[in-house]
Order: sequence, then structure tokens, then C-alpha cells
Amino acid sequence: MGDTLQGAAIPYEELAQDLFPESVKGGQKFVPFLGAGVSISARSFAKASADKPKTPDPAAVDRAVSQFDLGTRGKNLIELAIKLAYLIDFAEQQTPSETAEQFLQRLKNDDYPPSAGELAQLFSQRAHYTTFMRISQGLRTLFPDQAPPVSEDEQLQMLKLLARVTRIANPPEPLTSIASYYEKLRGRQRVWELLRDVISKKRTPTPTHRLLAKAARHHLTLPRANDYLIITTNYDVLMETALDELKVPYIVLTTKRGDPKVLIRCSETVEDREGLKERYSNKVYPSDFTLSKSQSLVVIHKIHGCLAEDLEFKDEGLVISDNDYVDYVSQMSKAGLIPVHVSDLMREKPLWFLGYSLSDWNVRSIYETVKKKSNPDGKDIRDYSVMYSVGDFEKLFFDKNNIQIILASLNEFVAEIQKLIPSWVASQAA
Repeated sequence: MGDTLQGAAIPYEELAQDLFPESVKGGQKFVPFLGAGVSISARSFAKASADKPKTPDPAAVDRAVSQFDLGTRGKNLIELAIKLAYLIDFAEQQTPSETAEQFLQRLKNDDYPPSAGELAQLFSQRAHYTTFMRISQGLRTLFPDQAPPVSEDEQLQMLKLLARVTRIANPPEPLTSIASYYEKLRGRQRVWELLRDVISKKRTPTPTHRLLAKAARHHLTLPRANDYLIITTNYDVLMETALDELKVPYIVLTTKRGDPKVLIRCSETVEDREGLKERYSNKVYPSDFTLSKSQSLVVIHKIHGCLAEDLEFKDEGLVISDNDYVDYVSQMSKAGLIPVHVSDLMREKPLWFLGYSLSDWNVRSIYETVKKKSNPDGKDIRDYSVMYSVGDFEKLFFDKNNIQIILASLNEFVAEIQKLIPSWVASQAA
């Protein structure tokens, strides 16, 4: 296994200097690659209650168990079930169930975009589907002559609570799969509209977005600075908002579904923004996309598409479902979906993965294709991934791909970098 950097072993000062270099000779030192964890890193979650669940009376448990003609293992299971029932009751009291509409409204009202798990739950609710249905139906067939004591909906709620308190036997709907199911049921436009409803209006950048915006501004102020590249799989506009706060000029690149020509959006601070849009947007395929312009700026490449409010459904290029990922990887391996301008900026640059676990097959497959673009000659370039935790199977992937793990929460990592911004950046501090 490769080394995992954590605590005092993390070279924060060196990383801060890479983020805020004294010169840009050779271009930016690394390319930030932002995942969903960046956009939800500033969310606050309710603290665990100090209350404890009631403990069942041992004598009462013994009396209940004795009523059944069971062997030792069966009796042990009944005793465990009684204790789990107390935990389920406690969990329901602590966090009352939300209706589908209440859940949707909460996602809309939150300052930050939903997590992948919340999006999966959203699609599941709107499609009226859960993998717990198969378990519920199976349980109902075990004793066909005895009517279940509860309705199917109540049984589903109990199964979900059971999975929550035990953290086992939980078959969550993977976002890519449930998105495919919802699209089949409701159509692609409904997928886009539902996502846009809960993501497009978010306008509160996280500390990570703001730190990167500050780094991008610093880069562009240095002599002979080229464009500053940021890659993301996020649909939101929080990175753009952070750049707008500092009046840093940027251009956002996405591709369309079906006919993957490059679409561009420019900030108000970009010179000749209308001219650039007229010359380039929806005119050129990625393999031929290069930019000629009068200023250096930030280039945000959104490889999974974007849900900015000014975009229309005809412009959508979201990668969200199983089919989307298969199509994306297929096109990447053939003609490529990374604009040449982006490939040139990322060439031979380490990638900094922020807000990823890299545990899903879809993200890994995209990593492989992106890596080939950034390092076509196979040089020994080490990438970094900031992670709160990592499993043994993930470590195998990181070792194979020469990715250095930095074990820290994203907020902790950003706070430490913030404290060590080099002195030559002090005059620009906002």
C-alpha cells in the first residue's frame, strides 16, 4: 500500500505554495477537480441526540421469547428483534418521516445542492419505487395464509428504519440506476426539470470554492499567466458565484447530449463575451475546440453538464444515469468529449481531487479517460485526493493509479491552506 498523508504529515505549506505560486512559469501547478463533496461541504447537519433508547425489560423479553416453539438460534433472533424494535421506535421519534413534498421543499430551500444520496431518494420518491419493495413482497409470501399486521407502506417504512438503525441490509437505489428508471418512466425532460428545480438557484459558495477563486485570481494577476483550469462533475454554479464575488473573468464549457458540440457561457467580466459566444458556442466539436481571445481567464470545464438558470433543456448535457455514463465513456474513448483547449491546459499537470471518494465505477472510468488526456505520454505524475476516510478496496485503486491520499476533511484541509497563503498574495487578499 502507498503512504497515506494525515495530520502533521500533510505538507500544507508546500500545497499552499502550489496553490499560490510566486510565478506561473510552466502554467498552474495542478488542476482542481471538484466533486459533489465540495458543494455540500459547508452544510450543517443536526447533532446526534444525547438521548438514549429505552432498554427492554429482560424478564419481559424472556416471557415473550418463551411463547414461541423455537430452537436456540430462533430464540436469540426473537430477542434481537425485540431490541431492534426499541431502536426503530427511538429512531422514528428522533427523526419523524417526511412526505415526498416536504423532502422536495427542503432540498429547494437548502443553501447548498443535494447530495447524491438525496438525489437518489428524490428520484425514488417521484418514481414511487424502492428496492425495499422486493423485500416487503418477499416477506408477504412467506406466510400466505396469515394477513400481514400492517399495510405495505407501513412495512416499507419499518424496513427503512431497520436498515437505518442497523446500517446493514440496506439496498439503497444507486443514483445512476434510479435516475435511469425515472427517465424511462417520466422522460428526459422531467429528469432535467427535477434536477434544475433543486440545484439551479443555489448561490452560496463553500470555503473550498472561495479558496479556489482566490487562487485563480492570484494566478491571473501574475506576468505571462495563461488560463486557469478547473474541472468539475458538479451541475451547480457555486464555483462561478465564488469567481463573480472576486470579479474574476471566467468561461464555462459544457457539451450537448446527442450532438456534443461545445457550449460556452461567459462571466460579465470577460472582454468581448458576446463575440466569443457568437464565434464558438454550439459551433465546434471538442476535438477541434480551441479559444482565441484577448485575455487570460478561468476555464471551468463541467464534464457532467450544468444547470445554470439561463440554460434551456435543448442545451442540456447532463451525465446522471447509467446510460449517460456508458454513452459518455464510449464517446470519450472514440472521438473524445474534452475540448482541445482543456486538454492543452491540463497536459502534464497533477490533478487535485476534492470532494470525491472515487469508489464508484462511473467516476473511476471517467478518471481513466481524463488521465489519458492529462498525461498522454504516461509520465510519472502523482495526483492527490483529499478524503475524510478511505477503505482497503479504494486504496488498491489509488495505488494502481499513483494517487496520493490526503486523509482530512475538506473543510479542515481548506482551513489549513487558508492559514498558510504565502506572503506574496497578501496584497490581493479580499
